[in-house]
Amino acid sequence: MLVSTTVVGLIIAGLAFLSVRRLWRNGLCDCHKDSPYGDGCAGGCAGCSGCAAAARMAADLERAAEANRQR
Repeated sequence: MLVSTTVVGLIIAGLAFLSVRRLWRNGLCDCHKDSPYGDGCAGGCAGCSGCAAAARMAADLERAAEANRQR
């Protein structure tokens, strides 16, 4: 294995670690990211446009899956 391959692999592994850590801390929503409690959306997302968009997308996907099952 070449040194450059190892370096690229370590960079990718480091970025994957940082992204998982960010997801763990913030959850899937950044609406309350600046909260001093750092609770992400655990405190509720009433009025949060990002959470509402995600909820609409999930509902659309569920409807599409149900329509495909009925075919």
